[in-house]
Amino acid sequence: MSIEELNQELISLRQCLQQLKKDNAELRQTVLEYTNQLQQYKSERQAALHERQRIEEQLQTTQQFLHSVIQTMPVAVFVKDAADLRIVLCNQAAEKLAGVSADEILGKNDYDLFPKEEADFFTQRDHEALDSKTLLEIPEEIIRKKSGESRILQIKKAPILDSQGEPKYLLVVRDDITEHKQAEAQLKQQAIELEQTLKELQSTQAQLIQSEKMSSLGQLVAGVAHEINNPVNFIYGNLTYANQYIQQLLNLLHLYRINYPNPALEIQTTIQEMEFDFLVEDLLKLLSSMEVGAERIQQIVVSLRTFSRLDEAELKAVDIHQGIDSTLSILEHRLKTRANHVPIQVLKDYDNLPLVECYARQLNQVFMNILSNAIDALEESLIQEKFSHTQPEIRICTQQLNAQQILIRIIDNGPGIPEQVRQKLFDPFFTTKAVGKGSGLGLSVSYQIITEQHGGSLECISSVYQGAEFIIKIPVAQFQK
Repeated sequence: MSIEELNQELISLRQCLQQLKKDNAELRQTVLEYTNQLQQYKSERQAALHERQRIEEQLQTTQQFLHSVIQTMPVAVFVKDAADLRIVLCNQAAEKLAGVSADEILGKNDYDLFPKEEADFFTQRDHEALDSKTLLEIPEEIIRKKSGESRILQIKKAPILDSQGEPKYLLVVRDDITEHKQAEAQLKQQAIELEQTLKELQSTQAQLIQSEKMSSLGQLVAGVAHEINNPVNFIYGNLTYANQYIQQLLNLLHLYRINYPNPALEIQTTIQEMEFDFLVEDLLKLLSSMEVGAERIQQIVVSLRTFSRLDEAELKAVDIHQGIDSTLSILEHRLKTRANHVPIQVLKDYDNLPLVECYARQLNQVFMNILSNAIDALEESLIQEKFSHTQPEIRICTQQLNAQQILIRIIDNGPGIPEQVRQKLFDPFFTTKAVGKGSGLGLSVSYQIITEQHGGSLECISSVYQGAEFIIKIPVAQFQK
C-alpha cells in the first residue's frame, strides 16, 4: 500500500472516529434524556402511588365513617341487590327489627324472612320503587317478626342508580313507629275518656243545678200557693155572703119599687142616669164571674201544691193521674184559644192505676218537660198553619202492664221529629230551639229521672209529619238498695 493510500485510509479512519464520537455524544444525550424521563416517570408514579394510597386511606376512613353512621342509625337500613332483591347490607337496627343476626339476613330476600303473603306484598312495593326510579314512601306497614310479634313500620324505599341511570341497588329504610302509634292511640283514648268524663261532669253539674232550681222552684211555688190560698179562701168564702146580701138588697129595692111606684123626681133621675136595670143584671153576672175566678185560683193553688209536692220529696205511693192533671192545670193557659191559633185539645185515656211508689215531684217535672215540648211543637205547627184540616191535640194514655209495671204514653199530632234529631233527644245540652229558648237539659234530666231514679225506661217514637210519642215505663214499687 502506498503512502498516499495509507494517508487516505487514515483520513477515512479519522472521519469514522469523529463520526463515532459524534454518535456517542448523541447516544449519551439520548440516554441521559431517557434517564431523566425515567426518573421523572418514577417520581410521578411514586407520587401517584402516594396519592392513591392517600385516597384509599381516605376512602377507607369514609367507608368506616359511613358504616358507623349506618350501624348507629336508630332506623333499620337494608340495601338490596336490584337484580334479585337479596340483602347485601343491613345495620344493627335492622338486625334488632328482624330479630336475627346479620349473618342470617345477608344474602336473603323477603321470602326467606317473612311469610309468603307478606313477602309478596313487600316485593311488589320493591318493584314499584325500582320501576319508578323515585323515592317510595309508605306511611304505615305491619310486619310480623320471626318471634310472631307484629310491628308497625314507616318505610322509605329509594333506588340507587348506576352510571347508566339504571337501578343497581335498592335502599330500604324502616322506622319502627309501634310505640309511637300505641302512645298516639293511648292519647286518643285518654282524650276520648277525658271528653266523656267532662260531658258526664257537665251533665251531672247541669242536673244538680236543674234539681236545685226545681227544688227552689218547688219551695217558691209552695210558698206562693200558701200565700195565695188564705186571701183566696177569704174572698171565695165572703163571695157567698156578698151574694146573699146583694140579693136581699135587690129584693128590698124591688119592694120599694112596687110599694112606691112614683118616687121623687130626684130618685127617678138618678135611676135613669145609673141605668139601674142594667146595673142589677150586670152585678149578678159580675158576682158569678168573681166566684168562677176564685174557684179557678183555688184549682191552680191545688195544682201548684200537687206539682211541687214538697211533702213528697222522698219515695211515696201517689196517684200518677193527680200529677199529670196538676201539670196540665199549670199549662192550661198555653192550651186555650189565643189570637193567633185555635186551642190545643187534650184527650185523656186513663186506666185504673194503683198508687205508684215514686219521687212524685221529680216525676211531675218529667210530665212538665214532655208536655211543654209537645205544646211547643204544636204551637210551631199552628204558627205555620199546618192544622188547616185537623185539630191540634195531645193524647195521654195510662195503662197497668202487669202487677209490677205501669205505662204512660204522651202523644201529639205535631210535625214529628227527624231521625237524626231523635237519636240525640236525651243527650245533655242538645236542643233544636233558638238560643235562650232551651237549655237542652229537659229531656236529658227526664231520662235520668225515669231510668236512674225510678228504674224505668223512657223512649220516643216519631218520624217527620207523624207526630211524636213518648213512652214512660216505671215500676209500681221501688226496691231500695
